[in-house]
Amino acid sequence: MGYGNGDVEIYDTETGDQVKLVQNVCKNLPVTSTKYLNGSNCFLAAGPSGKVRYIDVDKEINQCVLDIDNEISCLDVNMDNTYLAIVGKKPDVYVYDVVTYKTLSVFEGPKGIDNQVDDTEVGHSQRLFVTKFDPIDKFTVMSAGWDSSVKMWDTRTNAVAWSVNGPKVCGEGIDKSGYYLLTASWVVKDALQLWDTRTQKLLTTLQCKTSESAEFLYCGQFYSADKVLCGGSGITNVKLVDINENKVLDEVNTNLKVMQCLCVSRTKKMCVAAGLGDHAVCAILS
Repeated sequence: MGYGNGDVEIYDTETGDQVKLVQNVCKNLPVTSTKYLNGSNCFLAAGPSGKVRYIDVDKEINQCVLDIDNEISCLDVNMDNTYLAIVGKKPDVYVYDVVTYKTLSVFEGPKGIDNQVDDTEVGHSQRLFVTKFDPIDKFTVMSAGWDSSVKMWDTRTNAVAWSVNGPKVCGEGIDKSGYYLLTASWVVKDALQLWDTRTQKLLTTLQCKTSESAEFLYCGQFYSADKVLCGGSGITNVKLVDINENKVLDEVNTNLKVMQCLCVSRTKKMCVAAGLGDHAVCAILS
């Protein structure tokens, strides 16, 4: 878990206990994104400075492996730890080799355009907040941000594989399961939506609130094939939503002013939520 002071804290996902505190990962700047390398006790971390650091928890290695001219919002690593994707203030998606950290692809947005671009064949036009590799295809990576579009990029063709227009994503608000795309948008209502990537059409808008409050979601994630999690600044608690029944099944009170991120452990036993506040919340979901 990354903090605003540049530190990263590691917790046991079975017990919720703190395992280790790694200090000065981003050196007095916020840690905006962390990602474990699959099957290891090593992770990458980044922040607004544009530096990406590699941390080996066991060997206590903390070294800078990339320094790019961008305020990094999010990074992700594909399923076999070969590709690293990075997005941030610029409307471009960067893909690197994880071993050499050499640039493999840069998916650039149209230059000199500030507004939304309703074109599935071109890149993004505004700041990006999330990038995520397809969980079963190591060559494709998604991105989303302020320009109200989600794009899937193919690193083999260096082109857009598909694009969905509509979701205004302002955090880690996209996820994919099979052919289905989940989006969590920072809008008053109809924020949680499910799309078919084969047709790029909206399948359904999921009900994620239990009161009349605005939604304004920052994050959304599949919990299982038929259940999703979400939260944000309107809905500040973790909501577990059943896709088939289209209703909230469970709710975890976070006591956060704003929930900016959530993550589910690999065993699906625990959910962690954090954001604007002096604490994080670890919970076991039903």
